[in-house]
Amino acid sequence: MTERKATEWMLLPLKRYAEFSGRSPRAEYWWFFLFSILASIPAGIIDAIIGTQIIGGLLSLGLIIPSLAVGARRLHDLDRTGWWMLAPLAVILPTIAGAGLFGGLGAIGGLLGSSGAAGAGVGGAVIILGLGGVIGIGLSLMLLVWYCTRGTSGPNKYGPDPLAPAENPTLYY
Repeated sequence: MTERKATEWMLLPLKRYAEFSGRSPRAEYWWFFLFSILASIPAGIIDAIIGTQIIGGLLSLGLIIPSLAVGARRLHDLDRTGWWMLAPLAVILPTIAGAGLFGGLGAIGGLLGSSGAAGAGVGGAVIILGLGGVIGIGLSLMLLVWYCTRGTSGPNKYGPDPLAPAENPTLYY
């Protein structure tokens, strides 16, 4: 097993900035998650003092690529594709579009004098938003469970086990 200090785990995704291949153990993912939260606290305080959101925005821009990369590598450790990270987004965007369509059609019906069409449009939009929200939350919870699950033992199609002893541990990090 690769022994690392917490600070090494926190900074490892920054060293592997845009590396979407390979595998990352739970420690790398969750320590980087904590690092991101801890870094955003002083950024938010500084932004509040100077009255802008520039520091937090720059921090978010700087951390988005390593966050996506470590998330993809974490899913690779479970022998799953990194594209699963987009599953909640793939549900939420069509949900918003569908609700907008129903709401817009209801508004047009209301303008044309049909109160029934307006009510149906609003009701349809609410149903679509509710259903899409439930599915999106379900997919997000599924990802959370996956991020908390131990990776596959031994090598998989995404690379060697990051926790297995290696002759040259720097080969994979």
